[in-house]
Amino acid sequence: MQKQPKLDAQIHKLTEGAYLFCSPQGNILFGCPPEILKRILAMHLPMPDTVVLPSKLHHIHSSQASLEFPLYHFLFVQRGLERKRQFHVVSASNQSKGLEQLLRLTVVGPDSQEMEKAGTPQILAGELYQETDYMALKDPKTGKSFSIPEMVKFLSLDEGGNLELYPLRGKFPQVILERGGEARFRVLYGEHAFDLDLTVTKSQEPNYNVKHLPHIPAVNGFTTTVLGRSNGFDPNDPANGYLLDINGRLLMWDCPAYLNLQLSKMKVGYEKVEAMILSHVHEDHIDVVESLRQPPIDLYTTPEIYYSLLVKISAVFGCSLDEAKKYHVWHPLEPEKPISLLGAEMTVFHSVHAIPSLGGRFKVEIGGKSAVLHITGDHLSHSAIQSMATGGGISERRRSLFDGLITGDEDLILVDVGGGVIHGDYHDYLGYKGRARIGFMHTGLVPPDLPDKMKLVDSGEVWTIL
Repeated sequence: MQKQPKLDAQIHKLTEGAYLFCSPQGNILFGCPPEILKRILAMHLPMPDTVVLPSKLHHIHSSQASLEFPLYHFLFVQRGLERKRQFHVVSASNQSKGLEQLLRLTVVGPDSQEMEKAGTPQILAGELYQETDYMALKDPKTGKSFSIPEMVKFLSLDEGGNLELYPLRGKFPQVILERGGEARFRVLYGEHAFDLDLTVTKSQEPNYNVKHLPHIPAVNGFTTTVLGRSNGFDPNDPANGYLLDINGRLLMWDCPAYLNLQLSKMKVGYEKVEAMILSHVHEDHIDVVESLRQPPIDLYTTPEIYYSLLVKISAVFGCSLDEAKKYHVWHPLEPEKPISLLGAEMTVFHSVHAIPSLGGRFKVEIGGKSAVLHITGDHLSHSAIQSMATGGGISERRRSLFDGLITGDEDLILVDVGGGVIHGDYHDYLGYKGRARIGFMHTGLVPPDLPDKMKLVDSGEVWTIL
């Protein structure tokens, strides 16, 4: 009897509603819930070059189109562009355009005309675009920024249709994808067939343990709970966000994935959170579905960031931009102009990042005492900003703004030190001589032997500021 060759293709179940098809031809991610990259990393599986999405791009508390970090991995780790390859996204035909815009606003950011139309002042819109375009991925031959269609190929597949995802290559058979329904797919690999159902029937859960403890209200005080300290590539920790408690009133800075689970662990009902500040729309700072509630939450952010959020909501829910406005009550913020919010004097500023982003300062006075919290937001290192200034990537007005942001009256400074080409560097703060405690964020890689009053924060950690 002739021995059958071993099948060299496999299906791995990742989590509820998500699978990974692995073969010598390529790796296909079916379903794309939040932080799915972290689960693939934790399971030590190959990374996808193709993502297949169900028709329903949201479920319960989570987006099912969290494409950003699988794309980043393909671009920066798998070096897709250098290999002259595109990341593939398969969706229903009526979703492709919205998904392209979602990725454009998330990865590249809005252009200056879009920002102006959204309500950003003309000079500021030009400055922000100057910075984000400077940091964008460039074609080394032309010097021009890569567009999303150059990075990503969007493939339409409706019910009853089929696509060739990988052609016949030597001894490896072609890979054909068939769609049998809104969430049902079949992969044909030579003579073999794999049936997949991406229907989500229960809440999805993260790859890591949520360590948050029950929240103790800050009566006559000011505290912040770190919702997550890390980033989209760290399988061991939640991503960024804070819950500020100002004399018992709760204010949220960003909305990371699995927020509902975090609040449940903290014994905090979402209705207790009175307002949310959105720093920017990168997926490790907001899952748009997690940010929704009835009645809609009061949302504070700048016009161009709100516009970017609307584009993401529109893509996930398949609605118009006007219809997307119903999901939040937006309060426009003007950078560097203080406002009163839940008992705090809050001032936001645009940090320097790959897309328009915010940092913020909160001054709280209670019982004759005052305290200041400074959040850098996602923000470049000092040397990187200086290099931008030398290379014409940032205006002198914007560059000089950061010379005086740390004023010396801070009690706690939470700093992005994620490193790389779009984040900060903890070395910038090692010579700090002020009174503030400094917590390093957006990473798990800071060494433990830091100076006094400096540390890598823990997810779930509570800092008492006043």
